[in-house]
Amino acid sequence: MLSVCLNPAWQKTLLFDGVRLGSVNRARELHQCGGGKGVNLARALGILGAPPHLALFEGGPTGDLLQAELAELGTTVVSVRTQAQTRTCTTVVDHGTGQVTELIEPSGSILPDELAAMGQEIRQALPQAAGVAICGTLPPGVPDSFYADIVRAARAAGLPVLLDGYRDVRPALREGPTILKINAAELRHLTGRANLEDAALECLAQYPVQFLAITDGPRPASLFTRQHTWQFQQPELPVRNAIGAGDCASGAFLLGMVRGAAPADAFRYALAAANASCLTDTPATFEPATADALLDRILVERR
Repeated sequence: MLSVCLNPAWQKTLLFDGVRLGSVNRARELHQCGGGKGVNLARALGILGAPPHLALFEGGPTGDLLQAELAELGTTVVSVRTQAQTRTCTTVVDHGTGQVTELIEPSGSILPDELAAMGQEIRQALPQAAGVAICGTLPPGVPDSFYADIVRAARAAGLPVLLDGYRDVRPALREGPTILKINAAELRHLTGRANLEDAALECLAQYPVQFLAITDGPRPASLFTRQHTWQFQQPELPVRNAIGAGDCASGAFLLGMVRGAAPADAFRYALAAANASCLTDTPATFEPATADALLDRILVERR
């Protein structure tokens, strides 16, 4: 598997018993790890026994921290060093209210030679891949045609492609990724439709995507094809940190499809993994046994 993450981050998670705006707030715990959609997805795949190749830009001291963590996890990294420093993202978790706030630094610009090097690295990695996940936003300096080029090359190689993103993805969608994984708010933004089913049908009519997988936090998730629709009810859980849960779903869904699972079964397990991730403090971290235990609590209805 190849996970493409062009806009990674060094992720800090601060845990508070309560947060008061305009006041000094002292965290009781700090967790640090690599972040960004593709990094989270790679972490989930590693937990599920399928560590991928991870293609990313990295730079500066935070890039060094990211590389060190990925090496410790045993992730094979296809990286291009950048002049720009890897951004830091900070998650503020208020356990008093259950609210989670994400503070995201701006991304540095990618230089033309750095972009060309990344394109070469990805092309060289494709022959060893069983599937490709393209995740997250594009940093400055990367045109929206870059994702489209990856989709086109992967599809020409006969590989399933999952796209997890909604900004600057229209050219990539026109190339026909196998799966678009998106959350409900992002799909509404992409299509301009307020009604979720209308938005899904519009997306499938406009782009040659085979599967449209939609998450919506704790609310029902949906899987659409041109022939069928499935809705997935999720259990109420004591959520600790939901950051990265959707990325767990993306990784587990693509892995299930690559391994030949029926689409609804693959997405159902993906949601179980996402729910298991919500029970931990660190993004996209979960116990497979917890996901297995939650599977029976994900109720599926074919519509």
